Amino acid sequence: MWSWFTFWLLLHVLTAIAAFGPVFALPFISNFARRDPRNALVVSEILHGIEARITIPAAVVMPFFGLALIYTAHIDLWKSEWLVISIVLYVITFFFALLVQQRNAMRMVDLLKSMPAPGPGEPMAPIAGAAQGPPPEVAALAKRLQMGGALLTVMLTAIIVLMVWQPGGAFTG
Repeated sequence: MWSWFTFWLLLHVLTAIAAFGPVFALPFISNFARRDPRNALVVSEILHGIEARITIPAAVVMPFFGLALIYTAHIDLWKSEWLVISIVLYVITFFFALLVQQRNAMRMVDLLKSMPAPGPGEPMAPIAGAAQGPPPEVAALAKRLQMGGALLTVMLTAIIVLMVWQPGGAFTG
């Protein structure tokens, strides 16, 4: 039977899939840049594009669908510890993604655009006097992006587990 709860739940779940499904593929996509640094710019632009055009916009609207679920199911938020914890984790994850990870991704694209492009079959051009490989600033930023991505993956996984498991209570729509 159709209800507003079902409607909001469907929108919430579909938005979660659209927003965060691609996030789990980002490490695999970034491996193309690690294997061949000539792909670094295009890979960075793809990753940044996914985050900026899919993940962040969907992550902005998702809480509204969640609020609609809480309202239509008549959930007492303060008696649903799993939901409060999920919301807190979501807020932390969202602002980390927006203020830290997104800024680092934009910086990586800018850094890579400012570097001379290697020719076919040539390795990435090093800074004068540096060892072969990416410049230290690019390597350090790549490491920060990788660590940030791992943190976001753990946080999203925790939120998903809490939303599915709902320890201590469930939506009854």
